[in-house]
Amino acid sequence: MGLWTLSGFSTLTLEMVWMREIALWAGHTVIASTLVIAVFFASAAFGNLWGAGLVGRKIRPLLCYGQFEVASAVSAIVMFAICRWLWGHVSSLPQSWSVQVLATALLVGPSSFFSGIAFPSLAETFVPDVRHRTSSGALFYGSNLIGAALGVAAGGILLPLWLGLTGAFAVAATLQLSGGLLAWRVARNAPCLQRERAKEIADDTTSAWFGWGLLVVSGVLSLAAQSLLLVWVRQVLEGSVYAAAGVLFAFIGGLGLGALVAAALRRCGLESGRLLVVFASGSAVVLFLLPWVGAILSVRDLALTADTPEGLLMQSLGWCSLLLVPLTFCLGGVFPLAWEMALMKSSGEGRALGTALALNKLGSAVGTIAGLFVLMPIFGLMSGTVAIAWGYVFIAAIVKRPSLSWLGLLVVFGLWQTLTHHSELGITPDLRVVASTSGAYGPVTVVEDRQSGSRQILLNSRQRLSGTRGALSSQRHQSWVPLLFAGKTDRVVTIGMAAGISAAAALDFPVKELNSIELVPEVVDAARNHFGEWNGALFTDPRSRVIVGDGRVMLARSQGDFDAIICDLFFPAEEGTAHLYSRDFFVTARARLSSGGIFCLWLPCYQLTPETAGMIARTFSGAFPYAAIVRTGFDPLQPVIGLLGSNEAISMSREFLSAQLETPTGRSLAARSPFFRSPENALLLLVGDLRAADPGFESFEETEDNRPIFAFYGPRQPRGKERLHGFPFLDWSGKRFLRAQFPSCDIGAFPPELLLNSIRAGNYYFAASAASVSLPGERRPDGVKREQVREYLRRAESLAPKAQISIDFHGQE
Repeated sequence: MGLWTLSGFSTLTLEMVWMREIALWAGHTVIASTLVIAVFFASAAFGNLWGAGLVGRKIRPLLCYGQFEVASAVSAIVMFAICRWLWGHVSSLPQSWSVQVLATALLVGPSSFFSGIAFPSLAETFVPDVRHRTSSGALFYGSNLIGAALGVAAGGILLPLWLGLTGAFAVAATLQLSGGLLAWRVARNAPCLQRERAKEIADDTTSAWFGWGLLVVSGVLSLAAQSLLLVWVRQVLEGSVYAAAGVLFAFIGGLGLGALVAAALRRCGLESGRLLVVFASGSAVVLFLLPWVGAILSVRDLALTADTPEGLLMQSLGWCSLLLVPLTFCLGGVFPLAWEMALMKSSGEGRALGTALALNKLGSAVGTIAGLFVLMPIFGLMSGTVAIAWGYVFIAAIVKRPSLSWLGLLVVFGLWQTLTHHSELGITPDLRVVASTSGAYGPVTVVEDRQSGSRQILLNSRQRLSGTRGALSSQRHQSWVPLLFAGKTDRVVTIGMAAGISAAAALDFPVKELNSIELVPEVVDAARNHFGEWNGALFTDPRSRVIVGDGRVMLARSQGDFDAIICDLFFPAEEGTAHLYSRDFFVTARARLSSGGIFCLWLPCYQLTPETAGMIARTFSGAFPYAAIVRTGFDPLQPVIGLLGSNEAISMSREFLSAQLETPTGRSLAARSPFFRSPENALLLLVGDLRAADPGFESFEETEDNRPIFAFYGPRQPRGKERLHGFPFLDWSGKRFLRAQFPSCDIGAFPPELLLNSIRAGNYYFAASAASVSLPGERRPDGVKREQVREYLRRAESLAPKAQISIDFHGQE
């Protein structure tokens, strides 16, 4: 049991590292995890079949186990090194499914195959006969799953946080190697195994093919359920690294607990067929209830609030276990009982387990893909979950005929849940649904605010993408501002298109080629079909090209250099965000800039803490020799700043800005934006020179691909004054840029002191905007608010008298 537990721990730790490796090369983590899980199960299944045939010819099966566990660890080390080398030399390969599958098979396949060979040997050693498959064998199966659940927490969070991905991989490979060597040593001193081959089957089996078919079906259903559970938790806890670890921990750990309980019940003498009916029925009932529970939780605030990564991990494991273990516990009893019901004459238990695992894992590989790429697009999240529930009703009905009253009750309950209309996930009374669809990345819903009429895209209930009405100005400035400071704008790429409003604004400049990249295909469809009033040019202008894919991967594999690379707002809680805030990505983007080109990364400050914002600034300044901070406006509640990076000094001179504003584009935008009406107004966009920040950001840690530290801190929700909006934002930003030094900027003959006055004036305009609104818990009379606004405006006007910006009482410029 110790060997099985250790093997599960090391294997799942390796699997979590493999997912991150493939995500860096192939793209978003949803695709990466699906590829890794499917390839892992398929490779291990072929290993199980090989081991099933091999174990019967080995008189020391434990020795066989040790040898192949060692082979699994060694092959993992070798292929990890080879793939790390290849990732740096294959950026020109096409982004296709075949290439991604081959790359995943190269990294994951050999180790999984050898590990699969090893497993039947343990069953041959410790399971005496067919009637003890569940009572004895399920103990080992359950122990393996418990170890695997712990491996998820270690490999998904703790070890990468402490040691980086390479360190986490080294620990897992070393443990697997040690377990294999230990088994090898013990087996050399153990007596040869002499066991009579079992020729009987479980007491409730009526057909040889029935048990084997049941193993395949249970694999398909259970892993399809796991795929949908990963999407379900995104509706409640967002798609953070903690949510993914919590789901896998609860899923695998619940399976292990179910297997252990099934073993205990079989030892008490309960029939395997009756037990299977109970576990399958329980799975169906909980799956039928899941859409109802998920719809309620999707509109509740269950954000992670702990202060440390370890605390966030414990919170996510607790929430996911509370929500999911009742289901996964029921699922866990199905496999060992189905294994017991599978007939295989004149063979040992090692061969029986190897064959059973192979069939179950092949079904699991199919279920992994089918859950996200068949059930989600065709049925959606809710109906797809109900469809899996009916699969378990079918199992309960045919394994051992249950009482008609119980079966009828189950069917009636299932029909009630199937025919019940469920509202769209995450929809509160103040929202009206315009359209809804689902895909592998989750539900995508276009909504309108009933009061303001603002239209947004809701992805996975928690992510609000873009927005019209009051949000239009900020979004358009996300393209206008970096293009204002760019030397030329012939070739532009935007990453994170969403509704396409900010990307379409780039076409207001004399762009010759605009590439807009969006990860989620359903979001692109929503942008095309429901936001034409604001982004129509994006889909009709011959200069524009919309690309569906991972922005980081597409940028690395695109041809030629770009004059501007603009990254839209990324959700800090999302697991894949760390890949777009890493030093490695910034270095890649910097290499793709043309002479004088600008890279701009927009940050949603209101979703960041001083610590997470400091990490990004530290990482950014370490990658770009010239770096500055700009803003989109003076929104006090949702301030957005952009980090500008370049290989050359960023033009901020009066001469450059005057020339930009005198172009037809500049004159046209002056009617739509106050910042384009004069050089003095344009300079109010500057927050500061990142290289002149005092205090600087050196005390913060950099986030890298190998140690994606932002992934572990980004999901933490800011509280109170930690949230960078209003005056806390000024405390974080304004106080850092009080020196008239601009090493990243080409200011020409512009006096540095006057440029500093523009920055300070911009801060006072922001303060006036912040003073005009009340944050939750504030109690200031309107008269006090007005006086504060007037005072801040007076100071701003004294510092930049030629600027012409007005702030109304509601904080709008």
